[in-house]
Amino acid sequence: MPSPSVLEFPIPALRTGEVREVAPGIHWLRMRLPYRLNHVNLWILEDGDALTLVDTGMNMPETRETWEAVLTSTFAFRRVRRIIGTHYHSDHIGLAAWMCARTGAPLCMSLVEWATARVLAIDATQPFLDVQQAFYRRLGYDEERLARLAAVGNAYAAKVIPVPPQMVRLRGGEELAIGGRAWRTIAASGHSPEMICLYQPELGLLIAGDHVLPSITPNVSIYPAEPEGNPLGDYLASFAPFLALPEGTLVLPSHGRPFYGLSARIRQLQAHHEERFDKVIAACAQPRGIMDLLDVLFEGGLGDHERVIASGEALAHVRCLQGRGLLVEETGPDGVLRFTAA
Repeated sequence: MPSPSVLEFPIPALRTGEVREVAPGIHWLRMRLPYRLNHVNLWILEDGDALTLVDTGMNMPETRETWEAVLTSTFAFRRVRRIIGTHYHSDHIGLAAWMCARTGAPLCMSLVEWATARVLAIDATQPFLDVQQAFYRRLGYDEERLARLAAVGNAYAAKVIPVPPQMVRLRGGEELAIGGRAWRTIAASGHSPEMICLYQPELGLLIAGDHVLPSITPNVSIYPAEPEGNPLGDYLASFAPFLALPEGTLVLPSHGRPFYGLSARIRQLQAHHEERFDKVIAACAQPRGIMDLLDVLFEGGLGDHERVIASGEALAHVRCLQGRGLLVEETGPDGVLRFTAA
């Protein structure tokens, strides 16, 4: 039995494009990403004479090429029965529509994740861009950074093929029959609105998506569509069903290596965010904007893509603390939000 207080990594690292069986009928495929976080893990589940795919990777030529090689060689005699999208982020479902068209299989997602993906992929309207500019201006972005954001426009749309206009809805608490076994769906919010994770009790496996990662903390950010949201509060409140899983559960994360130690990792994540809350409160002894808090919460050298994520994450910490009654906000004469410890 793995130790309940430490993380253990029983499976060696995987190279990009490789496939490895990690449990009977459960295969791990790693795809490249063009970021500092340079990979995403995808899962191929044997499903009778067919396959169930969990996530597809980002819309990039090399990802399509890898899938073609995998489906025509390693799994040459199996059709694809269904494609499960854990959540709407581009590294997970960027190629979902391509895979659906190639295989004829349906896309299965939670309704909120599917609708979010659908809207973000096709909305290039001026109001969408105006809201984005206004949101980041309130966070303290200067005109040069705002101009670079405007030049990018809808960054999400460039990384995905719009998901199909039809899907099969997944909800938390359901059972899916895959490969003669019942997989339980667990809905989790925070990193995204309604991520679907999959647990199989006989094999002792949890496909965790981005909800629990072994060596990095999942990004929990606020974006222009919901500026008053509290996703970090949702995230911290969402651990109960995961803590109830057996200690020997092997976690299959979307980044990093499969690991044992789910409850230990959750405790680490909880402690990490409490430490960051303390830093924010201490910094806000005087009014601080989100740009000020980036220096408190993150190392320097952030590029434009990383700064967008980091500023959304800083705001998520602030909103969670506001929900606890520990910070108050004001809008300065420059239109920038600033926060002070209550």
